[in-house]
Amino acid sequence: MNRSRALFLTISLALLAPLVTGVLWSAADRRAEEGEDSLYKHLAIFSEVLGLVRNNYVDPTEVDRLLAGAMDGSTDALDAFSVYLPADAVARYTRATGAGASRSGLVALRDRGIAFVVAVEAGSPAARAGFESGDILAKLGERSTRDMAAWELETLLAGDGVDRLVCEVIRRGDSKVLTLEPAAFEPVAPKLEEVAGLPMLRIARFDAGTAAAVRPLLAGLAERQSGKLLVDLRELAGGSAAAAYEVAALFAQGSLGRLEERGRELRAFAGDAAPLWRGQIAVLVDSGTLGAAEILGVALRDRAGAKLVGVKTFGWAGERELLELAGGGRLHLTTAFYTGPDLKPISAGLAPDLLVDELSRTFGERDKSLRELILDRGVRYLAGEPEAAGERAA
Repeated sequence: MNRSRALFLTISLALLAPLVTGVLWSAADRRAEEGEDSLYKHLAIFSEVLGLVRNNYVDPTEVDRLLAGAMDGSTDALDAFSVYLPADAVARYTRATGAGASRSGLVALRDRGIAFVVAVEAGSPAARAGFESGDILAKLGERSTRDMAAWELETLLAGDGVDRLVCEVIRRGDSKVLTLEPAAFEPVAPKLEEVAGLPMLRIARFDAGTAAAVRPLLAGLAERQSGKLLVDLRELAGGSAAAAYEVAALFAQGSLGRLEERGRELRAFAGDAAPLWRGQIAVLVDSGTLGAAEILGVALRDRAGAKLVGVKTFGWAGERELLELAGGGRLHLTTAFYTGPDLKPISAGLAPDLLVDELSRTFGERDKSLRELILDRGVRYLAGEPEAAGERAA
């Protein structure tokens, strides 16, 4: 933009802002007299704030940057998955969301201005780089995440056009530099392993083949007549919701949940066959349990009598839709949520039946990580220890 056009825009904004504000306030007053909630009042305040910032902030400001920040903040106030996209970001973002975490194994989100790691897939480039759930992402490359829009964070971590990304993370107060090298990797297949004499089912990813891989594991468990099972859903984020319902159907019969949009059913999920295995289940969950894993967790709790052991889950199992804006931008908004058998949308975290936190830590457990504590508490519950069975979530 040349100097004369910039001057013209500045003068125009200075002349129009009071006029627009006055009109909006007038409309707000009329609506208030009618006893209705007024959007105009908030728009008038926004216009006033924009004018004050432009005229009084210590440094010159750009209208485009202010408006993009306002849009980004609006979607951030909804949930960590709703995103505003400027027109020039749509193509890159579409490629990145298509790839998802398939090249990094890292699920990270920006919530209330803070970018953090939700989960790290086993065997992934992110796992090899040393990322951990809960890491705060301070810098990606040379840029601070504080000034980074949600779409930029998602695009960079998906490895779009990036072969090597140096990241600064904050972990329990300490700064660390980790190098992520995005690349295609083979997901770890579901497996049964023995922990303290108990079988534990570990699922690293929900996709089209997950239920087929879990089926023979449960059949073998039934043949061995083992009546107890740990199901490990810690740090398991994202993946196919339909796959999670398919796995749940191996454990339970009947209605398992649905996908709903503003209370309207879009799709129903159910277990049609008899369960492959029946027994006592402890489901291990943490703050990285998100999406499809939450669907399986609530289905096992409500249909198979499982106990959730750990901390409150992330709280989002939904679908997003790209909505087109007049200027070529997009809104990637949450438009539907999945439910469990109770038909309650999974839009808030699942509270564990057996809460594991710092207050429940014993003196002998002071050197154990929270992840280790959750596993220990699940083992103790299945072993029938009274203190473990009696610990309930608030």
